[in-house]
Amino acid sequence: MQEVSQAWKDAQEQTLVPESYVEVILNVGDPDSQADATSSSNGEEYFSDASSLAEEAKKNPPKYAMLERNMWGLDGSISILPSNPPYGENGYIGNVLSSADGSYDSGNLPTITISFSQVFTAIIPGITITWASAYDEWPESFRVTAYNGSAQVVQQTVTDNASITSVVYMDVQNYNRITVEVLKWRLPFRRARIENILIGVERTYTKSDLMSYSHTMFVDPMSAELPKAEITFEIKNLNGEYNPDNPQGVEQYLMERQEITARYGYRLNGTTEWISAGRFFMSEWETPQNGITATFTARDAIEFMSDLYTGTSSGTLMAIATAAFEQAGLPTMPDGTNRWTIDSSLSSITAASGVDLSENSIAEVIQLCAHAACCVVYQDRAGLFHVEPLSDRTTDYEINRFNSYSNSEISLTKQLKAVDINNGTYILTVGTVGETQQVSNPLISTPRAPTVAQWIANYLQNRKELSGDFRADPRLDALDRVTNINQFAESVVLVTEINYTYNGAFRGSYEGRSGV
Repeated sequence: MQEVSQAWKDAQEQTLVPESYVEVILNVGDPDSQADATSSSNGEEYFSDASSLAEEAKKNPPKYAMLERNMWGLDGSISILPSNPPYGENGYIGNVLSSADGSYDSGNLPTITISFSQVFTAIIPGITITWASAYDEWPESFRVTAYNGSAQVVQQTVTDNASITSVVYMDVQNYNRITVEVLKWRLPFRRARIENILIGVERTYTKSDLMSYSHTMFVDPMSAELPKAEITFEIKNLNGEYNPDNPQGVEQYLMERQEITARYGYRLNGTTEWISAGRFFMSEWETPQNGITATFTARDAIEFMSDLYTGTSSGTLMAIATAAFEQAGLPTMPDGTNRWTIDSSLSSITAASGVDLSENSIAEVIQLCAHAACCVVYQDRAGLFHVEPLSDRTTDYEINRFNSYSNSEISLTKQLKAVDINNGTYILTVGTVGETQQVSNPLISTPRAPTVAQWIANYLQNRKELSGDFRADPRLDALDRVTNINQFAESVVLVTEINYTYNGAFRGSYEGRSGV
């Protein structure tokens, strides 16, 4: 469950909730070239870090008082530069000052070079540059040039810029180097500053652009199925921006695995409070020639895990799961760390010997490791994969008669008679009637089988499954334990699947199991 303020929680108890929002941000570019990019400068201050510019992480730079004109405002917003590192997420800070008119010496222009290890042939619509948000500054003019070796591919000079974030639209293709040269800063006697450079164009769609929106999350607590996180959204296309026959349209730049982020918000006490909806990757899109809308589907990072596994099949479950994640080549988290975390318990569990995993996908191998370790595998809204034991914490949320559209549907699964691990390797008998749950997992060793069988039996003996529609609070996630109240009973439900739809307001449906 996402952390929110008390004002958010109180708003959900009102008959009419405050105005709500959905925002979807699409990075239209080449994710492979962004991941390959390295950045450098032709000169910077010792507290600068030009090498971080091409990283996908958004920075939160400090505002330091420096020997630049009008830089010492006594309003409490400026800090003194530390005498020793760390200096913070400064991005690039040039080592030359602009002249009295804001221009720089043409022979020593502040220049950033984005280098790539190969020539990228996929076409991108331009680049996006974030300048100096902490100082509310930007250049009035700058130049962007793309190269293939020493040959110039395309160049564009921007004049009369008046934005902290500059989107430079130009078709870039067959390139292995891009330079950004600052020609003139908006203020005299100032250093040039850049926080981020995105190899592509960032498009933001708000609720006024969205014709429809849905969000699905599913997690199997037993890791018997792969988790799922997916959004589908439909936007207006009246101007033909996504028409495949439009030579100036955006459709030509779309490709799989472009990153999409989404967030949800409510207007509370005069401001908008936001929570993350998740980080996703472009999977499918439909942009019909004669249509007035364009529809997109984005999924979690399992999209990167469809290749057959080629790593180790022996040793601990930690070693196998780590090898699988490393083979997937997932993009790093915004702070540069790995996009996965594995519980330490997997280090003490040895896989069965003689296992052949060559016919399994990367995702399936991670799932098998989680299952053999009695863990759950899922991706959180920050985009981080978890392999860990299921938490037993109950949230503070209730699905009750106030926010439900109808009483929950209740069904009972069949009674459990036994759990059979790997076709008779180990059989746990739990009753005299009912079904035998067959479990096939080659990583479960004979000594490990009783533990896994008991873990499965403990879950499946809770036979009551609930589902229903409710006025959704979008802070709920799959695997949250919520209190379900109807006219007959109150029970704790482990949510296994939750779906949100948005058409000016949130509506949801859920499924879960009681007593777990």
